[in-house]
Amino acid sequence: MILRTTIFVLCLLLSGIVTYAQKTDTTYYDKDWEPSTKALGSYFRITKTIEEGKRYEVTDYFKSGKIQMTGAYTSLSPEVKDGEFIWYDEQGKKEKEAVYVLGKLRFKKDYRAVPPPNGATEFVSLEKQPVYPGGINKLYKYIGANFVYPKSMLKLRPKGTIKVSFLIEKDGSVSEVYVKESVHPLLDAEAIRVIEGMEKWEPGIQSGKPVRVAYNIPIKMN
Repeated sequence: MILRTTIFVLCLLLSGIVTYAQKTDTTYYDKDWEPSTKALGSYFRITKTIEEGKRYEVTDYFKSGKIQMTGAYTSLSPEVKDGEFIWYDEQGKKEKEAVYVLGKLRFKKDYRAVPPPNGATEFVSLEKQPVYPGGINKLYKYIGANFVYPKSMLKLRPKGTIKVSFLIEKDGSVSEVYVKESVHPLLDAEAIRVIEGMEKWEPGIQSGKPVRVAYNIPIKMN
């Protein structure tokens, strides 16, 4: 009798887990990604709860039903991206992909020709270029002195160049650091750590005012 009761309770628990894991919600959005209705929406999102408060799988769709984006979040409010995200156009062609770790962008690749991010200015069009304290040679000395090669990679030692992209803000601080061209995830992560730890730059100047500047740094792995 005890055994039967235990099995029955266990079955109920498992049933509850399956039902919980399959919970889905659908939300509709207008062309500006503001909440809308099914009739007026341009996009819709299906959110699957994997573990409440910890993991949500999200798929965005065009009104036509074709996939616009896939990704996962550890939190929906506020939104915290975690893992691989892929965006598509309406023809199903991949537009861009990115990797986030608990909300921080760690890798991004754009398959379209796009302007610099978030209103940043192209480096070549500036009245005064951003300057690292002490100049470019000091910058590379800083990278060389602070880049710690992961022990697990010492035997493999993959070769190539990590291209790290970031923004130099109006106050000279560095933000939105991500790997544009990868060599290996562990090396990429170390490159990001080093770039995020840089001291403030002298900001770029355009029309006499500081501006945000998109900047790339290649880090060669030999």
